[in-house]
Amino acid sequence: MRKRFKYIFVLGLLALTGILWWQVFYLEKPELKFYVLDVGQGDAIFIETPSKNQVLIDGGPDRSVLKELGEVMPFWDRNIDLVVLTHPNLDHAAGLVDVLKNYKVGMYLDAGDDYPLAEYEELKRIVSEKNIQYVRVKRGTRFTLDEEVEFLVLSPEKLVEGDPNFNSIIAKLSFGEVDFLLTGDAEKGEELKLVQNGDNLESEVLKAGHHGSKTSSNPLFLEKVSPQYALISVGRQNRYGHPASEVLNNLALAGAKIFRTDVDSRIKIESDGTDLTASSVK
Repeated sequence: MRKRFKYIFVLGLLALTGILWWQVFYLEKPELKFYVLDVGQGDAIFIETPSKNQVLIDGGPDRSVLKELGEVMPFWDRNIDLVVLTHPNLDHAAGLVDVLKNYKVGMYLDAGDDYPLAEYEELKRIVSEKNIQYVRVKRGTRFTLDEEVEFLVLSPEKLVEGDPNFNSIIAKLSFGEVDFLLTGDAEKGEELKLVQNGDNLESEVLKAGHHGSKTSSNPLFLEKVSPQYALISVGRQNRYGHPASEVLNNLALAGAKIFRTDVDSRIKIESDGTDLTASSVK
């Protein structure tokens, strides 16, 4: 009887193992994971491609980005393939100083804006000290992050003096049939330049510009993007009044479902290159 039981148990275990491997190879589709991290009044986006290549775009205003990365990355993983600074403002750059100190980074890129910011100078010092590959980007710069995953810089075409927002990197992340338009703190003038250039801006996901400030999210621009989802990275009860009610209204009129970190905390988009799902911590 005991021998028969062992025989049945082994057969059952083999069957269960076979089912699990079948699910891994035939049911689990390769997915891209896209997170807007909850870093308060600032920006930080983490992307993991289907082949597990990892990208961090901006780092927020302080060390809170480290806690967020610890939530979306395995505890033993201390490597990030690519770090991007959209522009040298404190609420985008400061957290990256701690990231570069605590993680092994393969490549760092920015637009080369020399705006005087101590944290930006520290970033450049760490990049040089650690021999991290540095790439200065502009309109037309293109990276293949993974099979079917492309990162295309749409702006800036050339740098201008003054507010770093005018030089903020705008990029389109594409995976199969799904597009993400990432606007940093670009304002209406930069948005309208892309419209005038005739760029294909249509994207399923829009990271809304400048934390939902009324200086961004021009209605004509939003019409060209036609997003299913609009994601706003913004601090709770911030002193700027972000996001502006008119921006929320414009996004709703464009047909977008809105997620915002001050209400929803960390936002997650998953896509297999054809479909996508959106969720949040709350």
